[in-house]
Amino acid sequence: MQISATRRSIKIEVAGKGVCEGEFHRHKAPLTVGLLLRSLPLSGRAVRYKDEFVYFTTNIVAGLEKPSQVFKRGDIAFLPLNGSICIFLKDCQLSQRMTPVGRVTSGLEVIGSVAAGDVITILLAP
Repeated sequence: MQISATRRSIKIEVAGKGVCEGEFHRHKAPLTVGLLLRSLPLSGRAVRYKDEFVYFTTNIVAGLEKPSQVFKRGDIAFLPLNGSICIFLKDCQLSQRMTPVGRVTSGLEVIGSVAAGDVITILLAP
């Protein structure tokens, strides 16, 4: 369900573990979010970075857009360095800058249960 012109609802599925809901925020990074939306569904094998965030690499090539180094629990960001989508499990400040693209709105515990190698898929919510 589309929330508004600047927010698009998404589903994040973790194979065998569950589904959570989120949204991409076009106003945070219009070019990057537009590219992500046109590329859906996106899927990849999960990697955990400490206990700060979970990410998976994509084949998307985009530069930094409105970058940030400070992220809150539930934030979704794009890392241009390797084309990864990152989902934050806790508040943190990083040395690497990323493009904020959205937020998990419910079910973050599903992402918290991800183990290395689990398949994560992001889909447009119906």
